[in-house]
Amino acid sequence: MATVLVVDDNAVNRKLLVTLLSGDGHLTLEASDGLEGLQLARAHRPQLVISDIVMPTMDGYGFVRAMRADPTLRLTPVIFYTAHYHEREAHTLAQACGVVHVVVKPSPAAELLRIVEQVMAGIRESVPDPLPDDFDREHLRLVTDKLTERAATLSAFRARFEATAALAGEIGTLPDSEALLERVCSESRRIFGASYAVAAATEGAGRTVSRFSTSGIDLGNGAAPRPSLDPRALDAMLESGSPWRTSSVSGNPADVGLPESYPPARAFLAVPLATRLRVYGWLCLANKIGAEEFDADDEKLVSVLATLAGLAWENLVLRDAVKGPDAGRRKPVPAAGIAKKSRA
Repeated sequence: MATVLVVDDNAVNRKLLVTLLSGDGHLTLEASDGLEGLQLARAHRPQLVISDIVMPTMDGYGFVRAMRADPTLRLTPVIFYTAHYHEREAHTLAQACGVVHVVVKPSPAAELLRIVEQVMAGIRESVPDPLPDDFDREHLRLVTDKLTERAATLSAFRARFEATAALAGEIGTLPDSEALLERVCSESRRIFGASYAVAAATEGAGRTVSRFSTSGIDLGNGAAPRPSLDPRALDAMLESGSPWRTSSVSGNPADVGLPESYPPARAFLAVPLATRLRVYGWLCLANKIGAEEFDADDEKLVSVLATLAGLAWENLVLRDAVKGPDAGRRKPVPAAGIAKKSRA
């Protein structure tokens, strides 16, 4: 059993680590940034520190550097547990300040506990080397790059948000559900950077696809076959009204229920096109260009778009119901929707 200091500005991450370590018999301390962590380390002399890298006030590198400058903390082993170390230089800096292990979030519990045991058994046997002369310059560059990356991420989210809002205003003016289906399919692919997109209208209790639209799928002279998605994943998504996101499939689109002739994809994000009472279809994005998966921000924005598309679809249903089946170019739309089960 050891006293372990957990330093992370994310409260959820801290609680997860504390729960895991406490369950393994360790005593734990918590700090929300490097400055608070340094104060706790000086007061309690933990046997191990697990720290995030990118934090406010004092980041992980500054925190460890201050520890190495304190004779009472210089030999305290540190594990960096972070999702922000991907650059090779960041790993090099970690080693330069005596941090041998850099663990990526999320990491399996057994793996993290194994590393904790390994570090406690051996890292204190070697004295950290003095910090290299160029440490400050490389540290500053890394932090600056990370801030730039965060700013770019926020800028990209804002651009997607604005494009989603513009599309939401446009789909409310479309003449029929077929035009709505095609527009949502093509524009969502563009906004969220998907390799291809599929949008489908459904009907009947079995969620049969009655109409569909694709964007980014080129099968030469052949038309794209009718999609279905994996019935289990689709049924769960439509029943719950919740998005379905995955990045762990083999790459064969048939593994998720899409036709095998569709392009290979490992990451998918699917949402129901629905209102509170009725589901009219679904939208599926495949492969995020330049990334391994669709993220939580993508899911939120696509969900908003899908809800707005569902409302626009419902307005078309009501319009056709009032004017009759001959009012528009197409027959009434209600057959393309499926009623949701009432919940107590």
